[in-house]
Amino acid sequence: MKSKFQKIKGTYDILPPESFLWDNVIDILSDISMKFGFEKIHTPIIEDLNLFKQNLGYETDVSKEMFTWEDQKNHHIVLKPEMTAPVVRAFIENGLYRSKPLCKLFYIDAFFRREKPQKGRQRQFHQFGVEAFGAASVEQDLEIVLLANKILNSLNINNSILNINNIGDPQSRMKYEKVLSTYFKDNIKKLSKVSINRLNKNPIRILDSKEKEDIDIIKNAPIISDFISMESKEKFSSFLIHLNSLGIKYKENNHLVRGLDYYNDTIFEITNSSGKSQNALLGGGRYDFLVESMGGPSTPAVGFAAGIERLIIESSLQNNQSQIDFFIGFDNENSKEALIFADKLVDDNFHITIDTSSKNEKNQIKTAIKLKANYFIKFGKKITLRNLDSKKEFEINNYQDLLEII
Repeated sequence: MKSKFQKIKGTYDILPPESFLWDNVIDILSDISMKFGFEKIHTPIIEDLNLFKQNLGYETDVSKEMFTWEDQKNHHIVLKPEMTAPVVRAFIENGLYRSKPLCKLFYIDAFFRREKPQKGRQRQFHQFGVEAFGAASVEQDLEIVLLANKILNSLNINNSILNINNIGDPQSRMKYEKVLSTYFKDNIKKLSKVSINRLNKNPIRILDSKEKEDIDIIKNAPIISDFISMESKEKFSSFLIHLNSLGIKYKENNHLVRGLDYYNDTIFEITNSSGKSQNALLGGGRYDFLVESMGGPSTPAVGFAAGIERLIIESSLQNNQSQIDFFIGFDNENSKEALIFADKLVDDNFHITIDTSSKNEKNQIKTAIKLKANYFIKFGKKITLRNLDSKKEFEINNYQDLLEII
């Protein structure tokens, strides 16, 4: 039978048993973040459109894919497409820079982008991310990468590659973009339509192109390391030394750019080794000028975001449903006693399932076995407890009898 209503294109339902895997992954993400001293933040699902238009860059994919509308007072509203800008907004608006000079936050939330739905990429999607404010040190960069590495290991994702690059400060990047723009204009006849559209507005974004026509042109493009300052180079060199000391393998990628315009200096992306165009697991980097550009004090910052859907696809964790300790069946005359037992069992931290639909004992036992319950309790003229593994059956008189048997 077909439902009268269908889910919106680009959205999906998370159903059991997959929902158990989701909960497991979210627990892992939260647990590791808190072990590193990060605290959880929640922000509204809707924001002022200007928050993103002014901070993401007009020619980024995110800015072009936002769901926006005008409310009754002609305010431009958006379903949030990413989290860094809202976190920075909350950091400034709530004065966290005063109460928490070193502020470490993490989030797990739903986001929305109007893009072509595909495996691991939907119009409503979920991200996990961390943001650290107040430390400009290489050690803070390393902590962020180490946290990301711990998460991938805990999710049994072992075929990943850490790609890193140094894109310098804004002044260095301006010099680089002029040279890069000239190079791409000299090769404009070979560029894809997508890259031609980016050329005059944001030429550095061409380096992120996955179009076949652009691959060879990008390989021969000028590299940003020839334009960055000595201070930035020394800091990046120290970052690499620390990675080596931690035993974290990496690949320097001179053409790596992030999809958002606010990044500076060290950026990174962790991908799987499939070689496919859509293989990014997480990515981030430094954004030392974003807080100040949004009206806050000068505050160094670094962070990353990971798509939860993509992490689940790559993870080898299993859909482990919580073990059912007791499956409870009853006839019409003994439902009250069954529910009293159920209440006590839950209070004692047991997992239960109450069969409220079938009064047939054979069907109840079949269901209990299918659900892999440990025990079946039947409330009829007498109370019987059956161990579904050993097949042993006991007659009990009260709740204390049950506790003594198990």
